[in-house]
Amino acid sequence: MIALTAFALSASGGVANEVNLTDHLPENAIMGLREILEAAMTEAESIQLRDITEQDYEGRQIVAKSPKNLSVQARTTYRKEQDLEKDDSSTGDRLLYSLTLSKSLYHWGALEANRQKGDLNLEIAELTTFETYRNLALNIRSRYLAILVAKKEAELSRKNWERALDRLKLEQDRLESGAASAIQVYNLEVSANSAELDLLKKENALEDQIDVLARLVGLPTESITSGLHSGIPEQAILSREEIATLEQYFDEGVNNSPSIRSQAKSIESSEKDVHISSQRRKPKINLTAGITQFEIDEISRTRAEEIVYGGVSVNWNIFDGRATKGNKLSALARVELLRRQFESAKATYQFNLERSQRLLDLNSRILEREEKALNQASNYLRDTKSDFEAGRASPDDLEKVELSFASQDVRTQQARSEYYNALSSMASLLGFDGFAQKFIEIRSQ
Repeated sequence: MIALTAFALSASGGVANEVNLTDHLPENAIMGLREILEAAMTEAESIQLRDITEQDYEGRQIVAKSPKNLSVQARTTYRKEQDLEKDDSSTGDRLLYSLTLSKSLYHWGALEANRQKGDLNLEIAELTTFETYRNLALNIRSRYLAILVAKKEAELSRKNWERALDRLKLEQDRLESGAASAIQVYNLEVSANSAELDLLKKENALEDQIDVLARLVGLPTESITSGLHSGIPEQAILSREEIATLEQYFDEGVNNSPSIRSQAKSIESSEKDVHISSQRRKPKINLTAGITQFEIDEISRTRAEEIVYGGVSVNWNIFDGRATKGNKLSALARVELLRRQFESAKATYQFNLERSQRLLDLNSRILEREEKALNQASNYLRDTKSDFEAGRASPDDLEKVELSFASQDVRTQQARSEYYNALSSMASLLGFDGFAQKFIEIRSQ
C-alpha cells in the first residue's frame, strides 16, 4: 500500500499559526455528523466498491509479476491400449507424462516494465480510493448541512401555516358575528391552503434529503432522523487575513492531491507501455528444463522412452507486419495525451483552489452580516416580549416579530451552511480534511 503524505497548517509566521482548517470543520461543532461520517467511511457502497476494485488490481499486480517467475508445467496421460495387428496382443496400461520448467532470462527489460506497470496500476487504484474518501466526506457534510437548513425551513413553514390558520379562524368567527365579509374569509382560506401546501413541500423535501443521505451512507433512515441536530450552531468565522494566508499552501495542495498524483502515475504506466512496445521484435531468451516420456515405434513393438533435457531457447519475431511500429506510435501518443491532461488537471486544481478561496472569503463576509442581523432580530424579539408583557405590544405584534426572527434564523442557517461548505471544500482541496485523512492513513498502513 502507498502512503498519502499529510501536511498541517502549523507553518511558521504570523497569522498562519492561528489557522487550523481541520478544527473548523462542521463535524467538530454539529452533533450527529461525526457519527454519520464514521459510518460512511466503512458502510458506504462507494467505499465497498473501491475495496473490490483494489482486490482486482492486487490480482492484476500478481499477474504482471508472474512472467519473471519460474514456470512449471506438467502433463499426464493414462490409457488402455491394445495392438490390433497382433493376434496374441492383450490389453495393457500406458502412463505418459512430462514435466517442464521454464524461466525467462532476458527480454530487454520488457518483463520488468510490465511488473512496474502492475505496481503503478495498483497505486493508481489506491489513490482513486483516497479521492473517493475525500469526495464522500465532502458530500456527506454538504447533505447533512442542507438537511439542517431544510429542517429550519420546514419549521418556519409550519409557523406560517399555523399563523394563517389562526387568522382564518379569527375571521371566520368575525364572519359569523357579521363583522367580516365572505371575501375576506375566502382570501384567508386561499392563504392558509397555500401555506399548508408550502409546508407539505418543505416536509417532503426534508424527508427526501434524509432518505438520500441514508442511502449514500448505508444507514437506516431512522438512525439519521433520531440523531438529527436542531440546527447549525454559530461558529468562529475566519478573518479575511486568515483566509488570504491559505494561498501559501496551494502548490503543496496540488502536488499532494490524490487525483493529481494518480494522473502522474498514469503517465509513468504509459511510459512503460512505450518501452514494452519497443521490445516486441527483439529476440527473447528463455531457459527450459524438464523430463518427458513418450512412445517410440521399434520393429513391430512400442516402448516408452524417458528423456531429461535442459537448454536455452531464443524466440525472435523478425517481422510482424509493422505491428510493433503501430503499438509504439499509439503508446507515445497516449503518453503525450496524458501529459497534457496532467498539466491541464494541475491548472484546473489551482483554479479550483483560487475559486474556493474567493468563495470562502465571500461566504465569511455574508455570514458575518447574517449573524449580526440574527443578533439584532433576537434583541428585537426580546424587547417585543417585554413590551407585550407590559401591555405595550399586541399579540399580533409579538407574532409578527417572532416570524421575522424565525425567517432571519433560516437565512442565517443558510449562510452558515454555505460558509461551512466553502470551508470544507477549501480544507479538502488543500489536504486538510482530518476526517478523510484518518481513514486514508489507516488504509495506507
